[in-house]
Amino acid sequence: MIFCWLCVVFSWLVRGQFILSFNVACLNRFLLCWMSIGVFFQLAGILFNYDGSRYATQLYLLLFIPALLLLLKDRFVLVGAHRWAIYSFVALAIWVILVGSLHPGSEKTPWHWLKVVMLVCLYLYAIARLVRQPQYFLWIMAASVVVAAIFAWLSLYYQFAVLERSLDYAVLRQYRIEAMGWGGLADLQHPIIAGLYYSVFLVLLTWFFVHVRVTPVRGVLFLLAASGLAVYVLFTFSRGAWFALVAGGGALLVLTANRKAYSLLFVGVMLGVVSAWLFWPEIQLERARGVTGRELIWGAWYERLSSFWLWGSGAGSDFKFRFPQGHFLEGRQFFHAHSFYLQFWHQYGLVGIVLFFALLLSLLWKAWVFRGQAIARLGAALLVFAMIAMVSDIYAVFHRPSPYWVVFWLPVGILLGVQKRQQADFG
Repeated sequence: MIFCWLCVVFSWLVRGQFILSFNVACLNRFLLCWMSIGVFFQLAGILFNYDGSRYATQLYLLLFIPALLLLLKDRFVLVGAHRWAIYSFVALAIWVILVGSLHPGSEKTPWHWLKVVMLVCLYLYAIARLVRQPQYFLWIMAASVVVAAIFAWLSLYYQFAVLERSLDYAVLRQYRIEAMGWGGLADLQHPIIAGLYYSVFLVLLTWFFVHVRVTPVRGVLFLLAASGLAVYVLFTFSRGAWFALVAGGGALLVLTANRKAYSLLFVGVMLGVVSAWLFWPEIQLERARGVTGRELIWGAWYERLSSFWLWGSGAGSDFKFRFPQGHFLEGRQFFHAHSFYLQFWHQYGLVGIVLFFALLLSLLWKAWVFRGQAIARLGAALLVFAMIAMVSDIYAVFHRPSPYWVVFWLPVGILLGVQKRQQADFG
């Protein structure tokens, strides 16, 4: 009799444990799917949204809420290899909050900077969590690349087939592409931002090409997507994006080091040589433009360095510069240093820029240690791309969600998510 009761109790416990495990697994899958949709909207939703508030609302509902719930379910456990990258980011985030809260020159309220840092943390957690779920991560990245390639082709078609814009170099240079031009879709508001944004997806597309089996049909689709993205980036005349794309794509191919990577590297070099021969006069015109007045802005930054070098001028503070008389940009005023590194030092001081470089170095070291994993090579390539782009273009990363999050925080999240154990076969 006692034995029978023990069997009943044991079966009840086992059944209850099974139901609990089943419910936890379902909840985990539901939150991952919910968050995956949010990450897709964060990456590609910019192209659908011409209203910034609508884009922000979508991210709160589809990305930040499920990321927070999943983080709570995981009890704030962040398992990762080489935790120096995590420690570096935490130290940087704390410094940003302190400067934003205590520095008298900081713009906006302490709550604003706390909220921005919290959103960045949730985004990094979402990306890192999805990296450990390849079946979700791959579909999100693939879908985002497809959407970006489609919008690149639609923008080119509408601008040059429907509106019949000239393909003359002078016209292309004066009216650099930055939007589709119809219905407010794919409007990135500046050619530099557009060039950087679409370049990220070209690096992602290259990563897929060198890691998946390429059939003839896939090869044609890869070629179509790459052509649309490459031509769009070229017509933005964002030279920072060009150099960053060459550096990031080159790093990816060198780290991958398989037959397709070497073949693509060879084709890229040959295309570069042929393009230089065909468009040498245009290249000389681009060279004559120099850095478009940035040398004056950087010189002004150096002259003012003594006033902010240690503690900075405050989070979100502007670096104001007006071009002098006689310059071709005479009278135009800019509010940032046209270099992320200089702007970040201006705002957060020596401590801030040292912590930022510590984060970059820890991420690069982690990428090198785990370079045998395909996902680590992707993170390394995108991070190299971002680091080169930040030399002359990006002005902020601690702010509300924007294309700059795709450029910088995406590779940071990817590398934070890389683990010691061998990743699933991304091929």
